[in-house]
Amino acid sequence: MPDPRSPKASDSLPGPRGLPIVGHLHRIRLNRLHLILEDWAEQYGKIFQFRIGPHRIVVISDRSEIQNILFQRPGTYRRTSALESVAKEMNLNGVFSSEGDGWRQQRKLVVSAFDRQNLRSFFPKLAVIVARLQKRWERAADASEEVDICRDLMRFTVDVTMQFAFGVDANTLETSGPVIQRHLDQVFPVVHTRMYAVFPWWRHIKLPSDRAFMKSLAVIEDEIRNLINLTRERMKAEPGRFDDPENFLEAIITASKVEDSGISDTEIFANVGNLLLAGEDTTANSLAWIIYFLLKYPHHFKRAQQEVDAVLSPEPILVRMEQTTNLPFVDACCSETMRLKPVAPLHVVQTMSDVNILGCAIPTGTQVMLLTRKIAMQDENFGHGKLFDPDRWLTSTQDTGFSHDRRAFVPFGNGPRICPGRVLALLEIRSVLAMLCRNFVIEPVRSLDDVVERLAFTMMPVNLPVMIRRRPQAME
Repeated sequence: MPDPRSPKASDSLPGPRGLPIVGHLHRIRLNRLHLILEDWAEQYGKIFQFRIGPHRIVVISDRSEIQNILFQRPGTYRRTSALESVAKEMNLNGVFSSEGDGWRQQRKLVVSAFDRQNLRSFFPKLAVIVARLQKRWERAADASEEVDICRDLMRFTVDVTMQFAFGVDANTLETSGPVIQRHLDQVFPVVHTRMYAVFPWWRHIKLPSDRAFMKSLAVIEDEIRNLINLTRERMKAEPGRFDDPENFLEAIITASKVEDSGISDTEIFANVGNLLLAGEDTTANSLAWIIYFLLKYPHHFKRAQQEVDAVLSPEPILVRMEQTTNLPFVDACCSETMRLKPVAPLHVVQTMSDVNILGCAIPTGTQVMLLTRKIAMQDENFGHGKLFDPDRWLTSTQDTGFSHDRRAFVPFGNGPRICPGRVLALLEIRSVLAMLCRNFVIEPVRSLDDVVERLAFTMMPVNLPVMIRRRPQAME
């Protein structure tokens, strides 16, 4: 008789009915994958399985187990081998997708770039870029032009990342022609598609979309390699930069000069690309989702404006880093948005050994999807979990009587592989929102019901054009 305490085999897990050979491929739409999995979790519980072709995937939506898994990286769980393989093909296998000693070494360099002193020194440059965005929106307001808010925010975050990490003033906000951001936009959707491909067709047959992507990737490679070469020339002309690097690129070039560093030109290129991609996409989409909720709930926008007016008056933007700590309601709106609309609504890991998850034996090499947005919307973790309520972040649970389990709030991940750029991202978000609240009124161009979530490695809003108008008091 089997021991009732022993874990049950993973192939006995519940899940939707699939087809022979293809599994559930016919039911999967990658741009809606997170929504499909969240719906299935409602039907099949906190652990279930499905298949994409021959690959069986286990899905978890249990707060405690997700926390355990995040903290057991990179020892027991890793990024998926599929992600690493795709990243290597694109020459982008940097700190985000790498594993083992390579990850540890690269992680140390990336974390050091984001230390608080570096951020403090950078803040005046961030303010300059915020002021450029303000001018861009003022021109749109004066011309009564419809604003593609997502596109503008991505230009902004590219400028910030280029300046912070590489010391380059890209100024895409004031560039009318083609910019690198348009090519960066192509990368994550392709990574997302190829990660889940049953067969790597692009290695054998190039579809029109593959050829278009290769052209974009070539533009990105040229831009990054030019950036690296210019930085090397500057450091050669100013050797003191090797002793005191001023940005991430200088730091990683310096580290590569150390004997047996293991940092090659490939690693330098990959990590520059990683920072550009992550810095552009995630922060811009987070800002766009926050603006979506401020449009949807105008009374919250007015309250945020009142708070910002009290902190900024008479300045139009944040000019001191200390000011960013005096916006509790703005921060609450940010947290509530990232709870309901995180740019990473699910995380995917792969087991590196046989493990026991919620009483089920999961074999080595299994992909495990963690529904991190799902746990943040469960009433057991956050009371009235589907409601947008910024005040939940300002009021104690003793006063409300509702659950508020911050361990279920992981928009930046958690554990050893928590996002190293999260502090800079929050500085960018606060700075842009303060500028928006202080200077403008925003209105949706069409019904907010038309706004949909699209997953392309990160989750972004689609159909969010806005009209921006100057605030009367801001013009006085």
